[in-house]
Amino acid sequence: MARSLPSKLLIAFSSLLLAHACYSAHEHSLLSTTATTPPTTPSSSSSPSTPGTPTTGSSLPLDITLETLISVSLLLVGIISSGWELKPISLRNYAGGVESGRVLVDGQVKRGGLFGGLEERPGFLDVRKQRKEFTEWMKVQG
Repeated sequence: MARSLPSKLLIAFSSLLLAHACYSAHEHSLLSTTATTPPTTPSSSSSPSTPGTPTTGSSLPLDITLETLISVSLLLVGIISSGWELKPISLRNYAGGVESGRVLVDGQVKRGGLFGGLEERPGFLDVRKQRKEFTEWMKVQG
């Protein structure tokens, strides 16, 4: 729990920072669409824009981009650090139980193994049983 408070504070701070970056990007996009190009003289007709048209396609300033990247990075660090402890994975608990029908899950032994549900389905075709019956039948037939 002691490590939970700093991560929650980091998440809160980075969320506010990200919200500010989003607000700044929105304001910048509003300002860039309402800005007009300066009037052009008749001699400079090579410019594709006409006088008084709004400019589009301006990129975000570097400070807004950096603020966004830093806030997302801090948010990810806060989320990852607030997570629960990871448990070690030991394959030997599962591998031995697949064939024997016993698997250790969270300290409890589950009967039926990993494929126990398949064996207990009603109407499940048991090929091994049918093969054994067929072999016995062939022995009786000669």
